Amino acid sequence: MPSRRVTVLAGTAASALLIGATRTTWAEATAPDLTGTSQSVAVTGSEAAPAVLALAVVAIAAALASSLSSTWVRYVTGPVLIAAGLSAAWSAIAAALDPIGAAGSAVTTATGVLGSEVDAVATPWPLLALIPAAAVAAVGVIVLVAGRSWPVGTRYRSAAVAAPSDPARDPAAAWDALTRGEDPSIDNGGSSTGDDGPPEPGTTPDPRRP
Repeated sequence: MPSRRVTVLAGTAASALLIGATRTTWAEATAPDLTGTSQSVAVTGSEAAPAVLALAVVAIAAALASSLSSTWVRYVTGPVLIAAGLSAAWSAIAAALDPIGAAGSAVTTATGVLGSEVDAVATPWPLLALIPAAAVAAVGVIVLVAGRSWPVGTRYRSAAVAAPSDPARDPAAAWDALTRGEDPSIDNGGSSTGDDGPPEPGTTPDPRRP
């Protein structure tokens, strides 16, 4: 199964290609302007099928979110990627089948005439956009199937938890020790933190020393 990194990169790349496809010309239209002169209008994918661009942006966000370690996140991003890819493919097919309807808004903006007679022909780009759209949906399936075996991160532990503080120097650590049922005045060696302990046998304190 593909790794998490490969899957996320593939989903991001497919979504980016889908966005790039919407910047190309999806339909070539002709319509009269206000003077009655026929004008040629190149209709881009974002104009012919605005939903494709919006769905591609959603797919990028879902692909990046799939990199998170939480398993439940992938149960959300997987279906989102599948739905985004299939919906984008459907919108591209609709634009290819009805280029006149897809070009209507762009022609009105270009000519300034609403409801004029439009003649439009689709280019190959709506069908080519099906490739990245299908790839986005395929990545969603991989996220659902392979995502269950991806490792869950456990590296984010605080250094303060891993290395306990000295109760004599950190009052907060003393309270933590009391909470655990430990005596913070006793160190690891069993001696009191405020007493150096009795002198070793065989030694006599020097009365001349303060």
